[in-house]
Amino acid sequence: MGGLIINAADGFALAMLGMILLSWTILFLLFWTMRRLAAKRDPQVDALLEELEESDKPCLSNRPPARKKRADWERNSDWWKS
Repeated sequence: MGGLIINAADGFALAMLGMILLSWTILFLLFWTMRRLAAKRDPQVDALLEELEESDKPCLSNRPPARKKRADWERNSDWWKS
């Protein structure tokens, strides 16, 4: 009769191909969703990030750094010179 013969090994191979196709589909949907959401970024967030970058820049003042007040039990930084 010439019927189609499918054994257990063929079923396993088809199941593995289905799982691979399913995993690739899930990855594609995740990346597509991430790309779509990244395109909808709020312009206020960009402005806030730029403002934060500018505020992180060091001030160009001529003042020397403030000295820390030492506790009574601490030695001078050059105690070994004397």
